[in-house]
Amino acid sequence: MIRRDPSLRLIRLVVTKSGKTAYDETFHPGVNMIRSDGNSRGKSTIADLIFFALGGNLLDWKREAGMCDQTFAEVALNGSLVTLRREISTTASQLPMWVFFGTFEEANASAVEGWMKLPYSRYLERMGFSQVLFTALTMPEVPSDEANITMHQLLRLMYVDQMTPVNAIFRMEDRDAANRRQAIGDLLCGVLDDRIYPSQILARQLDREYSEVTSSFTALLKVLRRVDEKLDFSDLINRTEEVEAKRVSILQEIENLRASRYERGQAEDDSSSVIEALRRDLDKVSRDVVATQRSLDRLALAIEDAALLISDLEKNLKQIDQSQATGESLAPFVFSFCPSCLSSVEPSPDGHQCHLCKTGLDETYNQSRYARLRNEVEMQLKESRSLQVTRETDRAALKAQLSGMYRVRNTLSEELLTRSRHYLTEADAKIEELTRSVGYLDRELVDLERERRLAAEVTELAQRKEKLNDTLTNLKRDIAGWIAAREKRQASIYGLISRLTAKILEDDLPSDIEPVDEFGVRFNFGDNDIVVNDKRGYSASSATIIKNAFHLALVFASCLDQRMKYPRFALLDNIEDKGMTEARSHNFQRVILKWSQEMKVEHQIIFTTSMPDGALEDPKYTVGQKYSEKQMSLDIG
Repeated sequence: MIRRDPSLRLIRLVVTKSGKTAYDETFHPGVNMIRSDGNSRGKSTIADLIFFALGGNLLDWKREAGMCDQTFAEVALNGSLVTLRREISTTASQLPMWVFFGTFEEANASAVEGWMKLPYSRYLERMGFSQVLFTALTMPEVPSDEANITMHQLLRLMYVDQMTPVNAIFRMEDRDAANRRQAIGDLLCGVLDDRIYPSQILARQLDREYSEVTSSFTALLKVLRRVDEKLDFSDLINRTEEVEAKRVSILQEIENLRASRYERGQAEDDSSSVIEALRRDLDKVSRDVVATQRSLDRLALAIEDAALLISDLEKNLKQIDQSQATGESLAPFVFSFCPSCLSSVEPSPDGHQCHLCKTGLDETYNQSRYARLRNEVEMQLKESRSLQVTRETDRAALKAQLSGMYRVRNTLSEELLTRSRHYLTEADAKIEELTRSVGYLDRELVDLERERRLAAEVTELAQRKEKLNDTLTNLKRDIAGWIAAREKRQASIYGLISRLTAKILEDDLPSDIEPVDEFGVRFNFGDNDIVVNDKRGYSASSATIIKNAFHLALVFASCLDQRMKYPRFALLDNIEDKGMTEARSHNFQRVILKWSQEMKVEHQIIFTTSMPDGALEDPKYTVGQKYSEKQMSLDIG
């Protein structure tokens, strides 16, 4: 018999209570029948424990199972033997799992070495046990809208329990979602393209980012147009160069006028000397005003950047506290093998060494490490806040200095104007006019610099908007192509499942289920529904047959079509539930065996029954003994 991956097979299940064995049975490929001479013998308890041991999140514990301590499940994952251990708790949910790569006997001989404790779900960079099991099964890790699909979610499709309504495909649970069910069904049926869901999530993120960038871009343009409707950023560089060149030319002209005045030997009295000194002072103050304004602008930007840094450091402090709390609640990750050379890691002689590199650790190692990190961040934060106070002080000083400069410039201008009325040569008048022009040009350069910064921001937003649009367009085109290919593959595989369900129903005894052709079975994972011959109102026993036939069809379809990711495993609890007759139950058991024997691909079907058929009373098909009122499934006496 050949094996197709992914492949999951339960080899051995051990349940313990108070250090003693309450259940220990081996399972085999193909059909596995757990049987009893009637109801309430503990068959469903074993089914629940299998579900839990393989990674299910069991909330409603049966009394006998809740009295036990832990489960051990030796499984074959794509042919590799792995032992899974979980501790039973009736008060907690989402319990962790210990994983040992080896047989149960090897795992049982090792108390610590080789075991990995893994949380129920991923936390930050630490993998949950679902990620480890998926890797062993070569299953893609697929995100849904809320979180990644877990082993528990896959088992909801592989485990048919008694408590779920008979018309539902998936095992019942609170806060279920149609899109999650569809993702699980698509994944296991092999029609899910693992590029589609992450890309759809990315597309939604890019859509939001594109909307935000577009809004910012539009709002900024509106503000700028209100300031100047003719504002054009295209020639800012040319305009700046022209203004700077004009300013240099005027300054040179001023120097030439002053030089020519000297050369002509123009007599200067005390009054002209005073006026010339006032002009020089006014020129210097005007230049100082421009320089100080630029310094003030640069300081304002530095203050904004520092405020962002301080905010990030404050967030880092909170994250360190959260990380410490999480680290204390989770056990340390233990390596069985060196991640560099893959050699077996020898256990530390005591708990005061790193188990991997053997570096000595005292009991306060983690506390010291977090304290050191917190201290470093707090020191950075303290220094940043101190520097920010200094910057604010400097900004206030610059503003006061600039205000004083304006007053000095106004005073000098008024003094110069007053004296010039009494003494003003033609050259002086020209120099005065040119000096005012230099002041206007300096102000224009400041405005141009502001416009340049705005232009850079607008240009950056425009480029981001264009890049996001191109990325989003290409991504949506790819998604559309992947979906088209998926739909074609889905039609083929879903059609196979429907045909197999119909054929299995053909082998049922005559009932209220009319003859079913290959188009008579429709199912929808998202709607959690199976419809046969466009009808839903079947008797309870027929609805049970339909549901089990569908789940068997999933197993057999995965044996026939290697594109499917279904692990060739099914767990069916009490196949004759809902008042089924013994003859119909016996027939359905023989149908399961017949179909299983026709498959050439390794698979495993575990089912429970209180009406075992004699044709299956063979160690090749049975698990353990036939349970009775005196001999229950769990030995917890």
